[in-house]
Amino acid sequence: MPAATYRDLLRTPAVSWLLTTSVIGRFNQGMTGLALLMLITEHHSYAVAGLISTASVAGAFLAGPLLSRWADTHGRRRVLAATSVLNALTMTAIVLAPAEVPVLAVLCFLSGMCTPPLTAAVRAALPALVGEDRRKAVFALESTLQELIFVLGPPATAMLAAVGGPRLAVAACGACVLVGTLGYARDRNADIGRQAAGTRPKSGRVLRTPGIPRVLAAGALLYGALACQSLGVIAVVSGSRVGADAGFVVAAGSLGSLVGGLVYGSLSRHRAQLRHLMLFVAVGLATLPLAPGRNVLTILVFCWGLTLAPAMSQLFERLSSLAPPESATEAFGWMNSVVTAGNALGAAFSGVLITTFGVRAPLVAACVAAALAAAVCEPWSGFTRRSAGDREPDDRTRTC
Repeated sequence: MPAATYRDLLRTPAVSWLLTTSVIGRFNQGMTGLALLMLITEHHSYAVAGLISTASVAGAFLAGPLLSRWADTHGRRRVLAATSVLNALTMTAIVLAPAEVPVLAVLCFLSGMCTPPLTAAVRAALPALVGEDRRKAVFALESTLQELIFVLGPPATAMLAAVGGPRLAVAACGACVLVGTLGYARDRNADIGRQAAGTRPKSGRVLRTPGIPRVLAAGALLYGALACQSLGVIAVVSGSRVGADAGFVVAAGSLGSLVGGLVYGSLSRHRAQLRHLMLFVAVGLATLPLAPGRNVLTILVFCWGLTLAPAMSQLFERLSSLAPPESATEAFGWMNSVVTAGNALGAAFSGVLITTFGVRAPLVAACVAAALAAAVCEPWSGFTRRSAGDREPDDRTRTC
């Protein structure tokens, strides 16, 4: 039963603590974008707000692999603790700074550069804690919990802004990072699975590991598809002016992903490979442009969401099985950077498509991107009936 599977998993020493604190430390992912938007648009246009928010994303994209490599080399706990304090200081500076564009842009860039590599750290540690036989279940649970961040983060941000203004919401983002990350780093198991201090990962080795470039490319395409899907659904529901109804339709996908992830992680046996799961995502996206109205679209978005968390958890499981043990955190750091880039490019491309071809065009693009992710995620010569997440002796000898 699903409940028994997850109850047994959460009883594993340190798993509950690391999952809980990592969710708190990453809760800002569902808050910071909206909080900065509300703060900046008090004094500037949406275009300026987008530019400043991009500075934060750029900082995180550039620093993510480097900080993750340092975590592998010098210890995850040290790097997480140091970056959480620096991030809190930069967020405090944003709260106190004048609303000048250059000042806010620099501070947002620095806050992105100081973002703790918490997602990479927890995804590198969990498989070592639970063992390979429960790796699929723990990645499914972690992916499902991350969905909660994006379901609960925006309402929490709106509530804080209503009570104390946008600056309170921004301050809360920094507090979440600081409290959650320090709580995570407090547990010695945060460094579990990391190689001895004398074993230094070689620069660039992760990207030369057979299979990993394919998985990273698939991750970028998948998250680009998610950005196209989100903007496409909003445009279909709201038209030229975004309304509250669009949020409920988008949330249906997150709800479906929560359900799909929990069910998938509870299955002890399954025949679906990573490519199969990516194709399920693409097929679900293919139905969205055909929806005749909002109610049907909501149902289809929920059904599509059922495929999302399984594909994401299998993607992370596959990366975990391929990454060299001494560079596991760096591998997930690269994944975080490429999916950030994919999401940003997907959002920008969707805007062009809506303007040029209409509101349903991003949904078609999302389907194409997911199909491409399915095509590149694994070598076709290795397309057999085994699970793509299972480590086998020849994993490291496959061609990219």
